[in-house]
Amino acid sequence: MNSLLIGPATRKQVTFAGACALFILLALIIAGPRAHQTLPAVTPFMPMCALTVFTTSGIAAFLLGARFTVTPQPMLGALGGAYAFTAITVALQLLMFPGVFTRTGLFGAGPHSAAWMWVFWHAGFPLLVILAALTRDRFPSKPIDLPSIDRWTWALIGVPTALAAALGVLAIHANLSAPFQVTSETNALSGGLTGLVICSLDVLAIAVVLFKGRLRTVLDLWITLALLASFADASLNLLSMQQFTLGWYVARVFSMLAPGFLVCVLVWEVTVLYRQLSEAHASLLHTSIRDALTRIYNRSYFDDQFRREFDRAARNGQPLSLVMFDVDNFKDYNDAFGHLRGDACLSAIAKALAGTARRSSDFVARYGGEEFALVLPDTGSQEALDIAEQARLAIMDLGLTAPIPGGRVTVSAGCATNEQNTPGTPNALLQAADAALYDAKRAGRNRVQSVTPRR
Repeated sequence: MNSLLIGPATRKQVTFAGACALFILLALIIAGPRAHQTLPAVTPFMPMCALTVFTTSGIAAFLLGARFTVTPQPMLGALGGAYAFTAITVALQLLMFPGVFTRTGLFGAGPHSAAWMWVFWHAGFPLLVILAALTRDRFPSKPIDLPSIDRWTWALIGVPTALAAALGVLAIHANLSAPFQVTSETNALSGGLTGLVICSLDVLAIAVVLFKGRLRTVLDLWITLALLASFADASLNLLSMQQFTLGWYVARVFSMLAPGFLVCVLVWEVTVLYRQLSEAHASLLHTSIRDALTRIYNRSYFDDQFRREFDRAARNGQPLSLVMFDVDNFKDYNDAFGHLRGDACLSAIAKALAGTARRSSDFVARYGGEEFALVLPDTGSQEALDIAEQARLAIMDLGLTAPIPGGRVTVSAGCATNEQNTPGTPNALLQAADAALYDAKRAGRNRVQSVTPRR
């Protein structure tokens, strides 16, 4: 199956993605001037957002990595690496954040370690997306074997993960100064430049994705939206670093949207692929039990289902009838008109026989060659004879020309019934119906004969 993620985007998908982009920009425009507005403090909000980003980024990395193993395209693996990097950096930021787990943060974090992890997170994600976009359309020259896929996965996903861990060590032990607002004018300017660089990286990443993909695929649309959400997140943090302000709250929401967009699309793709797989399985199952020529059930289905019906009838104390049909003088028909006309004749007869199976439990199967079987659960011998006669007349009414006296295609039928509360076996019932069929043929054909199964 082709990947829907890297397939062409439909008009509806483009329209929906455009509406989401417009929502992000409007939210940024509305929240920007009010970014410093103080709102009620919700202390669990920050760790909740960080946990959400970690979870969704981890899911995105896993699904993209799994997709890469099926469709070995470096861009998918590289994007998985970008989201794995995000998951690790945001997790480290949460662990280092003062007041979440300990007063100063875990791992011996300094006063600015969490802030630097935020910088590494928001700068690293667009940089890694740019690298992923640059690998677009770079397909392997030959199929990748499993050991090579493992190496590619380590290179594309494992390296960014290791990089995030290394940056965490740097943030703790390098004794870095504050990247954002402090009291001195110089450091405040440095913080502003840091935010501007991050915003510029997001804009550059959007430009690279647009240039390389031109929004042709579903993946292009949603990676662009993820970068736009990341840009809005960085912009609002640049406008207001103070906790529990409007800008701070909205920025946290955008940080959750950046991986959330792609996770939704990936889950949607898995759902669609699962539905296609289910439909393909159902189609394969349907095909496997149908006769290729007549489209009624085949011999394999008959052998299995006939025994099931026999056992069910025996358990419930119900009668089970079996009618065997054989097309009279069919070899002469083939010799006179050819096999193509013979195939059309068998298809017409199968359709007519299927029309006599009116209950959901009744079924017709092609037993072999020009022989057909009609299984009639919970049907007594007299009723089965009536149905068999109706089927014989229905085939005569087709008016198929035959090179025999009378000039019409006819069938002979043998009917046998395993009566309720009477012991027997499926083979005995089948042999009885077959014996009745040959009695009908010996008696002159174009008739129905009935016989009682031997016990």
